[in-house]
Amino acid sequence: MRVPAYWSKATAEQTDPEGKKRSFSCWRSSDKSPADAHETALAAATSLLQSFLGGATLNRYAYGERALREEIKQRFTNEAGELIAVISQNSYGSLVLSTARVMFIDVDFPPYRPAEAVSYFFKRLLDKSTPSPEARREQDAQAKLKEFLMDRPQSSFRVYRTCAGLRFMATHSLFDPAADSTQALLQSMGSDPLYVRLCKARESFRARLTPKPWRCGHTSNTISWPRETDEQSRRFEKWHAGYLERQSQYATCRYLGSLGDGTIDAEAKTIIDIHDQVTRCHEPLTLA
Repeated sequence: MRVPAYWSKATAEQTDPEGKKRSFSCWRSSDKSPADAHETALAAATSLLQSFLGGATLNRYAYGERALREEIKQRFTNEAGELIAVISQNSYGSLVLSTARVMFIDVDFPPYRPAEAVSYFFKRLLDKSTPSPEARREQDAQAKLKEFLMDRPQSSFRVYRTCAGLRFMATHSLFDPAADSTQALLQSMGSDPLYVRLCKARESFRARLTPKPWRCGHTSNTISWPRETDEQSRRFEKWHAGYLERQSQYATCRYLGSLGDGTIDAEAKTIIDIHDQVTRCHEPLTLA
């Protein structure tokens, strides 16, 4: 799992041939120490500055190419001391679960077209059992999983309803996030291409645990981690207190049931307990 423990920001400065002071700042991470993170950040900033002064074109790195700058809230290890999961707080403020080997697949439903609503209205007049566009999307998403399970009878997945679609959690076995077979499975289930890329780059799976702030009537967090000043820390704590109050009325997903033979790996059981408790998936709450 690429979930670094330390982050540091460093700035490199130099005067260009025209006498103007130029500077570049970089954030970099480390699992060793804050000092190592700072040294890496300074080296990166210096390299960028030298490239800029040399006339090179600077490009932003692709999504998922580097570790995400998130505050680590909790780490989970197995009996052998291996890191199996991490809870962090993402850029807009929600808690996120990253897992080393327990696979999550989030499938967002496509947006409704106006014609669908009209068609459903008239079909419903003739046949009250006509499924809604949302119900059809849910059926289609589960159909892909059931098709996968037909050839793999010893597999098992938990199914959750999210605000925007479905979430599948594999429980029968552990998966390598970067393996070609895993990447192909994520793609075949309709997972977001950016998520698929992130799984491979960070060598972990990912599932949001708490509601998105704007779905529960709050604003997104705007203070990046690490907070650089006391004022930033105060602003974040004020935002966070409001978020905790607003999100208390919502769940992140709802447990629908399991598909497959019901097998649950020991590591998967640990992840289920963490995920289900924090997402509040067994409570009758509005999804956000």
